[in-house]
Amino acid sequence: MSPDEVTVECSWKIENIDKVWEKILWKEKLSQLAEETNINNCFSMSQKTSDPCPCSLKICLTKNRNFIALQILSEVPMIEVHGQYEEYLMTVRGELLDEVDGSALYECRIDLPKMQSEILLKFCKLKEATSVWLYGISAVTKSVETSASVPSLSGKAAGANRLLASLMHGLNQGGKNIDSIETIVDKKLREMEHRMMSRIDERLDRIEKRMEDENSRIIALLSDLKKQLIQ
Repeated sequence: MSPDEVTVECSWKIENIDKVWEKILWKEKLSQLAEETNINNCFSMSQKTSDPCPCSLKICLTKNRNFIALQILSEVPMIEVHGQYEEYLMTVRGELLDEVDGSALYECRIDLPKMQSEILLKFCKLKEATSVWLYGISAVTKSVETSASVPSLSGKAAGANRLLASLMHGLNQGGKNIDSIETIVDKKLREMEHRMMSRIDERLDRIEKRMEDENSRIIALLSDLKKQLIQ
């Protein structure tokens, strides 16, 4: 990793912040950070007296690389993790590795749910601390492909023409005399119209038959009633 591939920002003060990227262990996979780190990987963050804001550290990657996972060795028992555009991702509780004379060493392992080009770490439960030590950071990154170029409109038009030609060729197979899509649509509409008219005629015939049957029944009833009245 080179200085033009990573930037580091901190809400608190870090001496020689432009050299922090050199203190990060850039890895292919996470391992035992406590055994790999040394004094050269350590740095402190001190609260600014002019701006007593919460402590946070932001690491951004360029050159088409994204974070996959991180490990943090520090005095901090809990870290909020945010991704691109400061989207909240997770809160990680550190594993207590050691505690001597009131100073604790925690390891926070961060397996990201999705790759991120930037990571914002917010250090929680600092109580009244005005400085925090980070004893080591390791990061796993991966190169990402750039977005494919958008095809030209002329290329899309040519593809559409080829598709249309293929479609028409398939429709004209088997001796069918079809000259255009309009002819196909017109034929289908006529077939649909014929089927609809046939169904309407069938329904009208059934209704007419029912009416005739009903009229015959009524006439028969009236005839029977007339006979009964005459008797």
